[in-house]
Parts: sequence; structure tokens; C-alpha cells
Amino acid sequence: MNLSGHFAYQLGADEDFLDDGGKYGMLVKVVAVQSRLGQKLTLEEQLLIFKQRPDFTCLPEYSFIDESTPDFAHAAYPIDENLKYLRDLSEAFATCLIGGSVVEAEGDFLHNSSYVFNRGQFLGKYRKLNPVAGELRKGIIPGDGIFTTEVDAVKIGIMICADALNTNLFQTIAKDEVDIIFIPTTSPYRPDERTAEKFRRDNDIYVRASQISSSYIVKTCAVGSLFGRPLQGRSLIASPWGILRRVEPHAELSRRILTAVLDVDEIRDFRSKKYLCEQKKDTPKSVL
Repeated sequence: MNLSGHFAYQLGADEDFLDDGGKYGMLVKVVAVQSRLGQKLTLEEQLLIFKQRPDFTCLPEYSFIDESTPDFAHAAYPIDENLKYLRDLSEAFATCLIGGSVVEAEGDFLHNSSYVFNRGQFLGKYRKLNPVAGELRKGIIPGDGIFTTEVDAVKIGIMICADALNTNLFQTIAKDEVDIIFIPTTSPYRPDERTAEKFRRDNDIYVRASQISSSYIVKTCAVGSLFGRPLQGRSLIASPWGILRRVEPHAELSRRILTAVLDVDEIRDFRSKKYLCEQKKDTPKSVL
């Protein structure tokens, strides 16, 4: 379905299974909203998301920073307004909203923080643990811990952008037996990168991370620009057995809504079998 403003909705092929009489396990619907930085969701976008009735909805990193924002310090000024918008959005969609990220001031320090609201109720926040060099130069400091929580019997975790490059972080979060990890992201535009290279990076980072953490991964990118730097929307949904959904390279400069139905029992079964295999591998042969 193509809408004005070059916005499109990408349907998950397994969506028809939601009412399949119990054939499948515990199913949840997730939506990754690849939006343009600094622009609130249009009415068309809101209606499409509402129609999907997602259990979880994720926005991109730095969702509220527009082209007129000169630096991170100025981006932190309207945080009360931005958080109210996120809270209201989660209530309107009756969803658990991972609100991308906002710049949050604490004394003289700035954090890149992701707030989580479930149907209008604040659940918690995560502060990016691995700011990139450009963020550090401009005043963003690292957070102090991982974030996980449980929503309707589904355990979720939050990371932000470059956190995904830290393998140890996925190993740590795996100890909490998280079902889905949401990763709001801004990705620099790479016009000379070939499709094969893009897909290889998706596998090397996100499929591999999904295998390490035994979790589904929902990466939500932004389009537009961040402080004059062009961005590409490489949103995707990954599992230990491969990429389930992705925004294709031809659409990486456009707004998109990416949706999928995830089988929570399947990822938990994978986690259990992986644990048994690791236990068997670590058991001395003399004991077997």
C-alpha cells in the first residue's frame, strides 16, 4: 500500500496465522517504524499502526531531532513535550512503545535514552552504553547498565544503535533470557555499498547477535539526516535462523512500517536447546 509522502507499509507474511486456532505458539506482533527524524507520525502512519494492533512498536534513535537542531544540548530542551507525545502514542495504539531515543539532560551531562511506555504507563528507560565518538565529542556520556522488563509475559530488552557492535552486551543480556531485543538506530548513508555487503553486515551483526542472545532482534532505523549527516533506513527483524523482515536497499531512504508476527515459544525452544547443547559440550567425556 503506497501512501502520500512516499510512505509504505510492509506486511509480515505470517500475519494470517494469528487466528489459526492454536496451531502456533505464543504469538506477538511487532512493528518497526522507519520514520524521518524530527517529524512526528502522520495521521496515515498512525492509522496504519493502529490497524495492525501491535503488541510492541519501536521508533528510531533520536526520533525528535530535526534539521534545525544545532546540537544535543538543544535537543534535550523539549524532553517533557517529547515524553508526553510518546506516552500518548502508546496509549492511543494500546501498545508497548519503545520510544526510539531522546536526549536527556542530567545535571551537566547528556544521555541518549530510550523510554518505554506500555499503554500509557511508564515502564522504564535505557541509556545507551556505547556512544560513538561523535556523540562523546558532543556531550553524550555512557549509561550505567542494561535494561530488561516483562510485558504480558514477554521479556524484552533495549539497546541503542552502536550497542549492537558490542558482542559482550548480547552475552550479558542473554543471562536474562530475553525474548525480543529492540534496537533504535541511526545508520549513516553508504551510497557506494553493494547490496551483498549490506546483507552480509546484517548477518554478521544482527543474526549473529540474535544467536548469541537467543532473542529476536528488532532494529528500527531513521531516514533523513542527523546534524547534516545523511541517514539510511536499514530496519530489520532478525532471528537466530536468519533475517525475517528487512527494508530492502531500494527503499532505504524512504519511510516504512515493517511488521512481523513472532513466535515467542519458538525462540524459547531455541534457547533451551542451545543451553542443552552447550551443557553437553562442556561435560567431560568421562562423565557421559
